[in-house]
Amino acid sequence: MTAFQTYKDERFPASNIRLKEADGMSIAWGTFHLRDKLDMQKYSSDTTNSGNKYFLSHFCVSGNTQSTAAECQFRIYDEQHSFFSFKELSAVNLHIAPSRKGYNSFFEYSFSQEYFKEHFIQDSRVLNDMANRIEKESFYWAGKNLCITPSMMSLICEITRQPYSGEMMNLFLESKIMELYLAQIHSFDSYDNRVLKLSRNDIDRLYDARDYISGNLNKRISILTLAREIGINQTKLKTGFKQLFGTTVFDYAIEQKMKLTIALLEEKRLSLTEISDIIGYSHPNHFSSAFKRKFGVSPSMFT
Repeated sequence: MTAFQTYKDERFPASNIRLKEADGMSIAWGTFHLRDKLDMQKYSSDTTNSGNKYFLSHFCVSGNTQSTAAECQFRIYDEQHSFFSFKELSAVNLHIAPSRKGYNSFFEYSFSQEYFKEHFIQDSRVLNDMANRIEKESFYWAGKNLCITPSMMSLICEITRQPYSGEMMNLFLESKIMELYLAQIHSFDSYDNRVLKLSRNDIDRLYDARDYISGNLNKRISILTLAREIGINQTKLKTGFKQLFGTTVFDYAIEQKMKLTIALLEEKRLSLTEISDIIGYSHPNHFSSAFKRKFGVSPSMFT
């Protein structure tokens, strides 16, 4: 593939927005601050070498965006993702609202029609629906937004913080974008329309639950305690959390504990006993067993 090139988005001169493009593929990400709502228009084509954005995927990490394309209106909220297809050059009107976090952050990747056809997943229900619809219409939207899962967020972080250059960077970026593409399409294919209906208040409470877990990794938190802490019933907490984040409350807590463990081990300042206390294990042996189940090796190998 052609090497990725880097460009600056002049529409946001004071922001930190990156754009990398190669033949058939482009990625863009960044953070910008808004005090007031921003209205702008963009087109489903690139100004450089990656061709028309036939398939465009958007991850709204922070903030929310309301868009209008081909008379279709849709909105993507904090920590949600969706995808679109443009049969031809199209204008997209964007209405970007300031984030409650104080900054707006996003990640996008797009494929040209030729690149998309080369990587079309034949047994994907949602992609086949898109292919059939785009034959008759100029624009296609997936029809819903799904929440960005921890594994998707991890891939986005790997892509945006990659340390390579030259051919190694090209291979790394293409492979990670393919992983993200597969994860996203799988999330839409496996989505069950009969799932629990969640109100905006329910969703806010579930995000509170996730934040509470992340901020209290030194504690053993039960479903009952967590439900009482955030003000939601246990059934909605368990079912809604899995639906929203693609993982259980227990598995999410373990994942966050292990991520913190890796960071602490890399610092090489603390003993295994001290680390086990920090992440909420009463006995170092229990901590070592959990680490080995997750990574297949003992944490003592890193000390």
